[in-house]
Amino acid sequence: MQDSSLPISCVNKYIRMITMPKSKKPSDTNTPKEQHKSRNTKAFSKRNIRTKIPKINIKIEIPILKNKRFFLLLTAILLIAVTGTVSALRLILPQKDTGAEKSTFVPARYFSEEEGISSVTAVVGDREFQSLTADTGEEAESLEEIYEYLHIKDVSSDLKIYRDYLEEEKDFIDVTGKRQPSSQSQTEGSEADSPGIYRLAGPSKDPGSFLSITLKQDSDSYTVTAVRENQPWNAYFKELWTQQKKELESSEKNPAPVTTLEQAENTVRAQGRERLGLPEAAESYEYIAAPGLSNIEEKNYYSVRTYKRQPDETLIYVATYLFDHNSGDVAFRYDEVTRDTTPLD
Repeated sequence: MQDSSLPISCVNKYIRMITMPKSKKPSDTNTPKEQHKSRNTKAFSKRNIRTKIPKINIKIEIPILKNKRFFLLLTAILLIAVTGTVSALRLILPQKDTGAEKSTFVPARYFSEEEGISSVTAVVGDREFQSLTADTGEEAESLEEIYEYLHIKDVSSDLKIYRDYLEEEKDFIDVTGKRQPSSQSQTEGSEADSPGIYRLAGPSKDPGSFLSITLKQDSDSYTVTAVRENQPWNAYFKELWTQQKKELESSEKNPAPVTTLEQAENTVRAQGRERLGLPEAAESYEYIAAPGLSNIEEKNYYSVRTYKRQPDETLIYVATYLFDHNSGDVAFRYDEVTRDTTPLD
């Protein structure tokens, strides 16, 4: 019978193999999930190490600000720029004008509403104009109203229509060349005698004053000056009558020339419709010669005004003709506003 026992040396070796702990590697003991987590953690740590940026303190310095001289110069330039901007705005933006201003208000009347004196535009129609009335802070009714009417096509027609309105409807009288009220200077009085200027005066609702309107003509414009004079109308009218009476007495002392006013009127009438340029027969008009001689182009003439009588017996002015005092001829038609003469055919 064979012995089945093992040698003692083999037994001991086997015991040592059983009892001795086996050496393990960390990776061998980890589960697949733990190994994957470990790999991710290592990769993340590596990325952190690669992307970590050290803190850098950046300090920006502007050398210009350290230069005090340059800083003061820059400040001065800014102040000058601001001042210039403010000055420019003052020039551009509208400022309050304390003087005479152009007015956009079209006056329908002159003086107060009580006086009822219509303005030029209310009589002849709309016209471009500007107000030259100075604002003195006084009441409007006591101001000297001045209006300039501009770009007029027919200045003579406008002035004639307005003069007829004042004389026929408002009882004004033509005082051109007559004594000026004491409130006006000698310069104004002499200006009224110059060509293209007419003065008219009329009664006021106020018994202590009267109304004065001056019309001054220019080539394509005219100026209307309306003033309330501080003198009773009756007193002023009496002075005018006294002045006229003295002129009549003076003319009686000096004998009238052979060519009389009546002869001048008859001679003009005899010229006929075609030569006088009248639309109707010459006999259908009224002819009135003005007293006194007019010296025009170094010759003496009588001024013969021609009027057309209306059905209501009013007279409408038509034209003026010049009768030569020396030769007795009627050679010119005369425009009293412009002082122009037109030869008759």
